[in-house]
Amino acid sequence: MKSFAYLLSILFIFLSCQEEKSANSIIQNFEKQVKKNKSWEYDINYKMKYFSSDEDTLNYNSNVRLIKYKSDTVFGGSFWIKNDSIDRYYDLENIYIINHKKKKITKFFPHKGQDWAINGNTISGVLDSYFLKANRLSKSLKDSTTVVSLNDTIFRDSKRNAIEFCFKDDLPTEKQRKTFFFDEDENLKSIIYSVKFQNEWQYNEWHFTNEKYNNITDTDLQLEFSNLINSYEVEDYKEPDPKEMEPIANGIEAPAFKGFNFQLNDSISLKDYRNKYVLVDFWYKDCFPCIKAIASLNKLRTEYSKNDLTILGLNPYDNKEKDKEKLKEFIEINEMNYPTILVDNEVTKAYNVRAYPTFYIIDDNGKIVYSKVGHSEKNEKEIDSLLSKWIK
Repeated sequence: MKSFAYLLSILFIFLSCQEEKSANSIIQNFEKQVKKNKSWEYDINYKMKYFSSDEDTLNYNSNVRLIKYKSDTVFGGSFWIKNDSIDRYYDLENIYIINHKKKKITKFFPHKGQDWAINGNTISGVLDSYFLKANRLSKSLKDSTTVVSLNDTIFRDSKRNAIEFCFKDDLPTEKQRKTFFFDEDENLKSIIYSVKFQNEWQYNEWHFTNEKYNNITDTDLQLEFSNLINSYEVEDYKEPDPKEMEPIANGIEAPAFKGFNFQLNDSISLKDYRNKYVLVDFWYKDCFPCIKAIASLNKLRTEYSKNDLTILGLNPYDNKEKDKEKLKEFIEINEMNYPTILVDNEVTKAYNVRAYPTFYIIDDNGKIVYSKVGHSEKNEKEIDSLLSKWIK
Protein backbone atom coordinates (compact mmCIF):
# COMPACT_ATOMS: atom_id res chain seq x y z
CA MET A 1 0.00 0.00 0.00
CA LYS A 2 2.83 2.39 0.88
CA SER A 3 4.56 1.54 -2.42
CA PHE A 4 1.33 2.18 -4.32
CA ALA A 5 0.86 5.53 -2.56
CA TYR A 6 4.47 6.40 -3.33
CA LEU A 7 3.97 5.58 -7.03
CA LEU A 8 0.83 7.70 -7.10
CA SER A 9 2.70 10.65 -5.61
CA ILE A 10 5.51 10.24 -8.16
CA LEU A 11 2.94 10.06 -10.98
CA PHE A 12 1.18 13.18 -9.67
CA ILE A 13 4.47 15.08 -9.53
CA PHE A 14 5.36 13.90 -13.04
CA LEU A 15 2.00 14.94 -14.49
CA SER A 16 2.13 18.28 -12.70
CA CYS A 17 5.62 19.00 -13.99
CA GLN A 18 4.60 17.87 -17.48
CA GLU A 19 1.59 20.19 -17.39
CA GLU A 20 3.66 23.11 -16.18
CA LYS A 21 6.26 22.42 -18.87
CA SER A 22 3.57 22.28 -21.54
CA ALA A 23 2.05 25.58 -20.43
CA ASN A 24 5.53 27.06 -20.28
CA SER A 25 6.47 25.77 -23.73
CA ILE A 26 3.29 27.13 -25.34
CA ILE A 27 3.91 30.56 -23.86
CA GLN A 28 7.60 30.47 -24.77
CA ASN A 29 6.79 29.57 -28.37
CA PHE A 30 4.14 32.28 -28.56
CA GLU A 31 6.54 34.89 -27.21
CA LYS A 32 9.30 33.74 -29.59
CA GLN A 33 6.92 34.20 -32.50
CA VAL A 34 5.89 37.63 -31.24
CA LYS A 35 9.50 38.74 -30.76
CA LYS A 36 10.58 37.75 -34.25
CA ASN A 37 7.73 39.66 -35.92
CA LYS A 38 7.77 43.42 -36.40
CA SER A 39 4.07 44.01 -36.98
CA TRP A 40 0.73 42.33 -36.32
CA GLU A 41 -2.66 43.13 -37.76
CA TYR A 42 -5.85 41.55 -36.43
CA ASP A 43 -9.59 41.97 -36.13
CA ILE A 44 -10.83 41.84 -32.57
CA ASN A 45 -14.12 41.48 -30.79
CA TYR A 46 -13.64 43.00 -27.34
CA LYS A 47 -16.33 42.68 -24.69
CA MET A 48 -16.55 43.92 -21.15
CA LYS A 49 -19.17 43.62 -18.42
CA TYR A 50 -18.89 45.77 -15.31
CA PHE A 51 -19.66 44.27 -11.92
CA SER A 52 -23.24 45.44 -11.51
CA SER A 53 -24.32 45.12 -15.14
CA ASP A 54 -26.41 42.15 -16.29
CA GLU A 55 -25.18 42.32 -19.86
CA ASP A 56 -22.21 43.46 -21.92
CA THR A 57 -21.35 47.05 -21.11
CA LEU A 58 -18.92 47.24 -24.04
CA ASN A 59 -18.84 45.30 -27.28
CA TYR A 60 -16.25 46.56 -29.76
CA ASN A 61 -15.44 45.15 -33.19
CA SER A 62 -12.19 46.72 -34.29
CA ASN A 63 -9.31 46.34 -36.69
CA VAL A 64 -5.91 46.86 -35.08
CA ARG A 65 -2.50 47.33 -36.69
CA LEU A 66 0.52 47.26 -34.40
CA ILE A 67 4.16 47.97 -35.19
CA LYS A 68 6.62 47.17 -32.45
CA TYR A 69 9.27 49.63 -31.19
CA LYS A 70 11.11 48.71 -28.01
CA SER A 71 12.36 52.28 -27.73
CA ASP A 72 8.83 53.66 -27.37
CA THR A 73 8.23 54.28 -23.67
CA VAL A 74 4.50 55.03 -23.94
CA PHE A 75 2.93 52.01 -25.67
CA GLY A 76 5.85 49.96 -26.99
CA GLY A 77 5.08 50.73 -30.62
CA SER A 78 2.92 52.58 -33.12
CA PHE A 79 -0.64 51.54 -33.92
CA TRP A 80 -3.84 52.29 -35.81
CA ILE A 81 -7.22 51.30 -34.39
CA LYS A 82 -10.33 51.33 -36.58
CA ASN A 83 -13.57 51.27 -34.61
CA ASP A 84 -16.88 52.35 -36.16
CA SER A 85 -16.50 55.96 -37.33
CA ILE A 86 -13.59 56.77 -35.01
CA ASP A 87 -9.96 55.85 -35.73
CA ARG A 88 -7.03 56.24 -33.35
CA TYR A 89 -3.51 56.55 -34.68
CA TYR A 90 -0.28 56.75 -32.70
CA ASP A 91 2.88 57.55 -34.68
CA LEU A 92 5.33 57.32 -31.72
CA GLU A 93 5.03 61.09 -31.19
CA ASN A 94 1.35 62.01 -31.17
CA ILE A 95 -2.04 60.37 -30.75
CA TYR A 96 -4.62 61.32 -33.37
CA ILE A 97 -8.33 60.79 -32.75
CA ILE A 98 -9.90 60.71 -36.22
CA ASN A 99 -13.63 61.39 -36.44
CA HIS A 100 -14.72 60.41 -39.94
CA LYS A 101 -18.27 61.69 -39.58
CA LYS A 102 -17.11 65.17 -38.61
CA LYS A 103 -13.97 64.96 -40.77
CA LYS A 104 -11.99 66.17 -37.81
CA ILE A 105 -8.65 65.07 -36.31
CA THR A 106 -7.72 65.93 -32.73
CA LYS A 107 -4.03 65.68 -31.79
CA PHE A 108 -2.89 64.63 -28.31
CA PHE A 109 0.61 64.71 -26.84
CA PRO A 110 1.26 61.45 -24.95
CA HIS A 111 4.85 62.32 -24.07
CA LYS A 112 3.47 65.31 -22.17
CA GLY A 113 1.03 63.25 -20.13
CA GLN A 114 -1.87 63.00 -22.57
CA ASP A 115 -1.56 59.24 -23.10
CA TRP A 116 -4.92 59.05 -21.29
CA ALA A 117 -6.48 59.66 -24.71
CA ILE A 118 -5.88 55.92 -25.16
CA ASN A 119 -5.01 54.52 -21.73
CA GLY A 120 -7.87 56.36 -20.05
CA ASN A 121 -10.36 55.12 -22.63
CA THR A 122 -12.09 51.75 -22.79
CA ILE A 123 -10.88 51.36 -26.38
CA SER A 124 -7.42 50.61 -24.95
CA GLY A 125 -8.67 47.07 -24.34
CA VAL A 126 -8.35 46.22 -28.04
CA LEU A 127 -4.58 46.79 -27.81
CA ASP A 128 -4.13 44.23 -25.04
CA SER A 129 -2.89 41.45 -27.32
CA TYR A 130 0.47 40.78 -25.61
CA PHE A 131 2.27 41.82 -28.79
CA LEU A 132 3.78 45.19 -27.89
CA LYS A 133 4.95 43.88 -24.51
CA ALA A 134 5.52 40.23 -25.20
CA ASN A 135 7.15 38.97 -22.00
CA ARG A 136 4.18 39.68 -19.72
CA LEU A 137 2.94 36.08 -19.86
CA SER A 138 6.27 34.47 -19.01
CA LYS A 139 6.60 36.87 -16.07
CA SER A 140 3.21 35.72 -14.78
CA LEU A 141 4.42 32.11 -14.94
CA LYS A 142 7.21 32.97 -12.52
CA ASP A 143 4.83 34.43 -9.92
CA SER A 144 4.73 31.87 -7.10
CA THR A 145 1.36 33.19 -5.85
CA THR A 146 -0.35 32.39 -9.17
CA VAL A 147 -1.75 28.92 -9.93
CA VAL A 148 -1.37 27.95 -13.60
CA SER A 149 -3.23 25.10 -15.32
CA LEU A 150 -3.37 23.77 -18.88
CA ASN A 151 -6.37 22.07 -20.48
CA ASP A 152 -7.36 20.91 -23.94
CA THR A 153 -10.79 22.28 -24.74
CA ILE A 154 -13.27 23.11 -27.46
CA PHE A 155 -13.82 26.86 -27.43
CA ARG A 156 -15.89 28.75 -30.01
CA ASP A 157 -16.19 25.54 -32.04
CA SER A 158 -12.43 25.04 -32.28
CA LYS A 159 -9.85 22.94 -30.46
CA ARG A 160 -7.80 25.08 -28.13
CA ASN A 161 -5.07 24.83 -25.50
CA ALA A 162 -6.39 26.83 -22.56
CA ILE A 163 -3.86 28.19 -20.06
CA GLU A 164 -5.59 29.54 -16.96
CA PHE A 165 -3.94 31.86 -14.44
CA CYS A 166 -5.63 31.87 -11.03
CA PHE A 167 -4.38 34.87 -9.11
CA LYS A 168 -4.14 35.26 -5.37
CA ASP A 169 -7.15 36.99 -3.83
CA ASP A 170 -6.60 40.68 -3.21
CA LEU A 171 -9.58 41.43 -1.00
CA PRO A 172 -12.12 42.84 -1.47
CA THR A 173 -11.72 41.43 -5.00
CA GLU A 174 -11.49 37.64 -5.31
CA LYS A 175 -11.53 34.68 -7.71
CA GLN A 176 -9.46 36.56 -10.27
CA ARG A 177 -8.87 34.42 -13.36
CA LYS A 178 -7.37 34.98 -16.79
CA THR A 179 -7.48 32.27 -19.46
CA PHE A 180 -5.51 32.32 -22.71
CA PHE A 181 -6.69 30.18 -25.63
CA PHE A 182 -4.07 29.08 -28.15
CA ASP A 183 -4.61 27.16 -31.39
CA GLU A 184 -2.52 24.13 -32.40
CA ASP A 185 0.11 26.43 -33.92
CA GLU A 186 0.33 28.29 -30.59
CA ASN A 187 -1.26 31.47 -31.91
CA LEU A 188 -3.21 33.44 -29.34
CA LYS A 189 -6.90 33.35 -30.34
CA SER A 190 -8.86 34.45 -27.27
CA ILE A 191 -8.48 35.76 -23.71
CA ILE A 192 -11.09 35.71 -20.96
CA TYR A 193 -10.66 37.56 -17.67
CA SER A 194 -13.03 37.46 -14.70
CA VAL A 195 -13.05 38.77 -11.13
CA LYS A 196 -15.59 38.80 -8.30
CA PHE A 197 -16.40 41.71 -6.02
CA GLN A 198 -19.23 41.79 -3.47
CA ASN A 199 -21.26 39.01 -5.17
CA GLU A 200 -20.89 40.64 -8.59
CA TRP A 201 -18.73 39.51 -11.50
CA GLN A 202 -16.82 41.55 -14.02
CA TYR A 203 -15.42 40.00 -17.17
CA ASN A 204 -13.42 40.98 -20.24
CA GLU A 205 -13.16 38.99 -23.46
CA TRP A 206 -10.75 39.35 -26.38
CA HIS A 207 -11.29 37.31 -29.57
CA PHE A 208 -8.70 37.63 -32.36
CA THR A 209 -9.33 36.77 -36.03
CA ASN A 210 -7.74 37.44 -39.44
CA GLU A 211 -4.25 37.80 -37.96
CA LYS A 212 -1.45 38.87 -40.28
CA TYR A 213 2.19 39.20 -39.29
CA ASN A 214 4.64 41.58 -40.98
CA ASN A 215 1.97 42.82 -43.38
CA ILE A 216 2.22 46.55 -42.60
CA THR A 217 4.88 49.21 -42.15
CA ASP A 218 5.00 52.69 -40.66
CA THR A 219 5.06 54.02 -44.20
CA ASP A 220 1.64 52.45 -44.80
CA LEU A 221 0.18 54.15 -41.73
CA GLN A 222 1.83 57.48 -42.51
CA LEU A 223 0.52 57.42 -46.08
CA GLU A 224 -3.01 56.65 -44.91
CA PHE A 225 -2.83 59.49 -42.41
CA SER A 226 -1.40 62.00 -44.89
CA ASN A 227 -4.30 61.30 -47.25
CA LEU A 228 -6.74 62.22 -44.48
CA ILE A 229 -4.97 65.45 -43.51
CA ASN A 230 -5.72 66.96 -46.91
CA SER A 231 -9.48 66.78 -46.38
CA TYR A 232 -9.88 66.80 -42.56
CA GLU A 233 -9.69 69.62 -40.04
CA VAL A 234 -6.76 69.11 -37.64
CA GLU A 235 -6.53 70.72 -34.21
CA ASP A 236 -4.56 70.24 -30.99
CA TYR A 237 -6.48 69.02 -27.97
CA LYS A 238 -7.23 71.93 -25.69
CA GLU A 239 -6.94 71.24 -21.99
CA PRO A 240 -9.97 72.46 -20.04
CA ASP A 241 -9.50 75.51 -17.87
CA PRO A 242 -8.38 74.14 -14.46
CA LYS A 243 -10.76 76.56 -12.77
CA GLU A 244 -13.67 75.00 -14.64
CA MET A 245 -12.73 71.62 -13.18
CA GLU A 246 -12.62 72.81 -9.58
CA PRO A 247 -15.50 72.18 -7.18
CA ILE A 248 -17.52 75.13 -5.87
CA ALA A 249 -15.42 77.50 -3.77
CA ASN A 250 -15.79 77.89 -0.03
CA GLY A 251 -18.14 80.64 1.11
CA ILE A 252 -20.59 80.15 -1.76
CA GLU A 253 -24.17 79.29 -0.89
CA ALA A 254 -24.78 75.60 -1.55
CA PRO A 255 -27.04 75.06 -4.58
CA ALA A 256 -30.49 73.81 -3.62
CA PHE A 257 -31.30 70.27 -4.68
CA LYS A 258 -34.01 67.66 -4.42
CA GLY A 259 -33.65 63.91 -4.48
CA PHE A 260 -35.15 60.58 -3.51
CA ASN A 261 -34.14 58.84 -0.28
CA PHE A 262 -33.66 55.28 -1.51
CA GLN A 263 -33.79 53.59 1.89
CA LEU A 264 -36.84 55.50 3.15
CA ASN A 265 -38.61 55.62 -0.22
CA ASP A 266 -39.26 59.33 0.21
CA SER A 267 -38.38 62.67 -1.40
CA ILE A 268 -35.92 65.05 0.27
CA SER A 269 -34.45 68.49 -0.37
CA LEU A 270 -31.39 70.26 0.98
CA LYS A 271 -33.57 72.74 2.86
CA ASP A 272 -34.80 69.83 5.04
CA TYR A 273 -31.41 69.96 6.79
CA ARG A 274 -31.18 73.62 7.74
CA ASN A 275 -29.31 74.65 10.89
CA LYS A 276 -26.96 71.64 10.82
CA TYR A 277 -23.84 70.60 8.99
CA VAL A 278 -24.34 68.47 5.87
CA LEU A 279 -21.63 66.23 4.42
CA VAL A 280 -22.44 65.44 0.80
CA ASP A 281 -20.76 62.55 -1.02
CA PHE A 282 -21.33 62.22 -4.78
CA TRP A 283 -20.84 58.53 -5.57
CA TYR A 284 -22.10 55.45 -7.46
CA LYS A 285 -21.73 51.75 -6.80
CA ASP A 286 -19.34 50.88 -9.66
CA CYS A 287 -16.84 53.52 -8.49
CA PHE A 288 -14.11 51.72 -6.52
CA PRO A 289 -12.76 54.85 -4.76
CA CYS A 290 -16.35 55.64 -3.77
CA ILE A 291 -16.67 52.20 -2.21
CA LYS A 292 -13.43 52.66 -0.27
CA ALA A 293 -14.83 55.87 1.21
CA ILE A 294 -17.93 54.20 2.66
CA ALA A 295 -16.20 52.86 5.78
CA SER A 296 -14.98 56.32 6.78
CA LEU A 297 -18.43 57.82 6.20
CA ASN A 298 -19.98 55.06 8.31
CA LYS A 299 -17.52 55.92 11.06
CA LEU A 300 -18.38 59.63 10.91
CA ARG A 301 -22.05 58.77 11.12
CA THR A 302 -21.47 56.97 14.43
CA GLU A 303 -19.21 59.74 15.83
CA TYR A 304 -21.57 62.67 15.34
CA SER A 305 -25.18 63.15 16.35
CA LYS A 306 -27.76 63.34 13.58
CA ASN A 307 -28.89 66.57 15.20
CA ASP A 308 -25.51 68.11 14.37
CA LEU A 309 -24.43 66.36 11.16
CA THR A 310 -26.31 64.91 8.20
CA ILE A 311 -24.48 62.67 5.74
CA LEU A 312 -26.02 62.26 2.29
CA GLY A 313 -24.72 59.96 -0.43
CA LEU A 314 -25.88 61.61 -3.66
CA ASN A 315 -26.06 59.06 -6.48
CA PRO A 316 -26.85 60.15 -10.07
CA TYR A 317 -26.17 56.81 -11.79
CA ASP A 318 -27.97 53.96 -10.03
CA ASN A 319 -31.48 55.35 -10.38
CA LYS A 320 -32.81 53.06 -13.11
CA GLU A 321 -35.33 50.44 -12.06
CA LYS A 322 -33.05 47.55 -13.05
CA ASP A 323 -30.28 48.99 -10.82
CA LYS A 324 -32.33 49.49 -7.69
CA GLU A 325 -32.45 45.85 -6.55
CA LYS A 326 -28.67 45.60 -6.83
CA LEU A 327 -28.32 48.93 -5.07
CA LYS A 328 -30.32 47.55 -2.16
CA GLU A 329 -27.98 44.55 -1.89
CA PHE A 330 -24.94 46.82 -2.23
CA ILE A 331 -26.09 49.01 0.66
CA GLU A 332 -26.64 45.92 2.83
CA ILE A 333 -23.24 44.38 2.01
CA ASN A 334 -21.41 47.63 2.78
CA GLU A 335 -23.57 48.28 5.86
CA MET A 336 -24.14 51.89 4.83
CA ASN A 337 -25.61 53.71 7.84
CA TYR A 338 -26.40 56.96 6.02
CA PRO A 339 -28.98 57.55 3.27
CA THR A 340 -28.44 57.17 -0.46
CA ILE A 341 -30.16 60.00 -2.29
CA LEU A 342 -30.93 59.38 -5.96
CA VAL A 343 -30.52 62.62 -7.92
CA ASP A 344 -30.52 63.67 -11.56
CA ASN A 345 -27.61 65.08 -13.54
CA GLU A 346 -28.76 68.65 -12.95
CA VAL A 347 -27.58 68.30 -9.35
CA THR A 348 -24.11 67.13 -10.41
CA LYS A 349 -23.90 70.06 -12.83
CA ALA A 350 -24.93 72.51 -10.11
CA TYR A 351 -22.13 71.16 -7.88
CA ASN A 352 -19.64 70.94 -10.79
CA VAL A 353 -18.95 67.26 -10.18
CA ARG A 354 -16.31 66.14 -12.70
CA ALA A 355 -15.03 63.02 -10.93
CA TYR A 356 -16.12 60.57 -8.24
CA PRO A 357 -16.24 60.65 -5.33
CA THR A 358 -16.63 64.38 -4.76
CA PHE A 359 -17.22 65.65 -1.22
CA TYR A 360 -18.76 68.87 0.08
CA ILE A 361 -19.39 70.08 3.61
CA ILE A 362 -22.21 72.61 3.97
CA ASP A 363 -22.35 74.55 7.24
CA ASP A 364 -25.37 75.36 9.37
CA ASN A 365 -25.85 78.61 7.43
CA GLY A 366 -26.07 76.81 4.09
CA LYS A 367 -22.59 77.86 2.93
CA ILE A 368 -19.99 75.55 1.42
CA VAL A 369 -17.03 75.32 3.79
CA TYR A 370 -15.15 72.34 2.33
CA SER A 371 -14.80 70.50 -0.98
CA LYS A 372 -12.56 67.69 -2.17
CA VAL A 373 -12.37 65.46 -5.23
CA GLY A 374 -11.29 61.86 -4.65
CA HIS A 375 -10.80 59.67 -1.61
CA SER A 376 -7.70 59.04 0.47
CA GLU A 377 -6.77 58.36 4.07
CA LYS A 378 -5.47 61.94 4.23
CA ASN A 379 -8.85 63.28 3.12
CA GLU A 380 -10.60 61.16 5.75
CA LYS A 381 -8.50 62.68 8.52
CA GLU A 382 -8.96 66.17 7.09
CA ILE A 383 -12.76 65.90 7.09
CA ASP A 384 -12.85 64.43 10.59
CA SER A 385 -10.52 67.14 11.92
CA LEU A 386 -12.62 69.95 10.44
CA LEU A 387 -15.91 68.53 11.68
CA SER A 388 -14.51 68.15 15.19
CA LYS A 389 -13.67 71.88 15.19
CA TRP A 390 -16.97 73.02 13.78
CA ILE A 391 -19.32 70.73 15.66
CA LYS A 392 -18.98 71.21 19.41
